Amino acid sequence: MKYLIACVIIPGILMGSLSEVYAWQHGKPVTPYGDFCPRCTKYGICKSIMSREDARKALMDYYHKKELNVELERKTGRFIRARIKHRNEVVDVIIFDRRTGRIRSIY
Repeated sequence: MKYLIACVIIPGILMGSLSEVYAWQHGKPVTPYGDFCPRCTKYGICKSIMSREDARKALMDYYHKKELNVELERKTGRFIRARIKHRNEVVDVIIFDRRTGRIRSIY
């Protein structure tokens, strides 16, 4: 009996912990957790802090490849908050760090 319970509970726990939560209902994450701008390294190093215009272009380039549109909401200090849209429907809300190039979903 203990063996049967272990065979049922352990896979259930593992499946629950390995499942992903998607901001978009089609099964692919719009912004993978902790993704980064291709203009900076994946370790969060930019040569210098990006200007707001460079950051806007970087976000446009990044999401254009995924056939999504970017609408900038707020620019506060080194952070930019943006809505990611697909056919005028918001599919993600992100924070972009201009110093490290990190993109974080907050949706």
